Amino acid sequence: MYIINIIYMTAVGLKESKFSCPVVIPGSGQECNLPGEQRLPCGSSSVSQPQCVSMGCCFNKHPPACYYPMDECTIDRHFVFLVPASLTEPPLSPALLVVAGNSTCKPVKVTSEYALFKIPMDGCGSRKVVVGKTVVYMLEVVNKVQTIALNYGTITRDSPVRLLVECRFLPGALLSVSYVVKSPSLGAQIHTQGVFGVQLRIAKDAHYSSYYPQYHQPLQMLLGKPLHLEVRLLNSPDPSLVLLVHFCVAYPRSGKAVWVLLYNGCPNPLDPSAQQTVLSDVQPSYPQSQVRRFTISTFQFLPDGEFKDSNEEIYFMCSTEICSPRDGPCVEGCFGR
Repeated sequence: MYIINIIYMTAVGLKESKFSCPVVIPGSGQECNLPGEQRLPCGSSSVSQPQCVSMGCCFNKHPPACYYPMDECTIDRHFVFLVPASLTEPPLSPALLVVAGNSTCKPVKVTSEYALFKIPMDGCGSRKVVVGKTVVYMLEVVNKVQTIALNYGTITRDSPVRLLVECRFLPGALLSVSYVVKSPSLGAQIHTQGVFGVQLRIAKDAHYSSYYPQYHQPLQMLLGKPLHLEVRLLNSPDPSLVLLVHFCVAYPRSGKAVWVLLYNGCPNPLDPSAQQTVLSDVQPSYPQSQVRRFTISTFQFLPDGEFKDSNEEIYFMCSTEICSPRDGPCVEGCFGR
């Protein structure tokens, strides 16, 4: 605890009060157990251990060093994370990784094995979303695909890579809750072959009988018309797994605005029209707990006069979690009713 005594003057003379606050102690796990070449300096070179700890950073006594924890959202409002080349197969090229929409935002250090990023939360194209009382910062990292133009076409040996980095600030929390979404991960007792992950797609009708392909031209939608969305678990190795939807948002390419469609698996409680987002039942042929469907009415959510381009594209994004009942209860929100 930090403790400070305050002496102040009142009408009846001097009085003294004692105030205290807890010391912010970063996790002692993998985020601080870093090799020297991956340690980004935190604060000045002469910072003391108490000062370093109070900034949410890691401290090494021999030799003395204060450095940022890894894969964390820092108190001074930065994304600090590492992307290994082994994230994809074949391995990606760390030197080609940049922040989506701002190729000038690059890693602070690149080797053949990894790219190390330190990105400000309020810059480099990061997006801020207020979901209920929680503030979420999102950053997307992509790789620059190198192509060779030939007489008969174009060839490339780079696979497109998209990584989502996310930070959450909870009200009343001492530290930010943070994580980096890099690739689908499996629990120790879950094994599968092929692609395992979560897919968001758009259905062509209210019965979800067919879907638009992953790569299609932007849809032209009239205001007020229904749009049927589905989030599903791909190639689930375990029928007991539960797909949880934390929130879904819609945002234009410009990033000038964002609208929350679902929050904690339920329609946005702050939506003035509660019927704008409607949850849909899943057909019995699908695993009930691994497919989530909802319908929204298309809308114009930018303020009047903000549309410089009437054809600005709108994107959808959902934050999900794959839960195993063996690890504890899987709270499903409104989808579980």
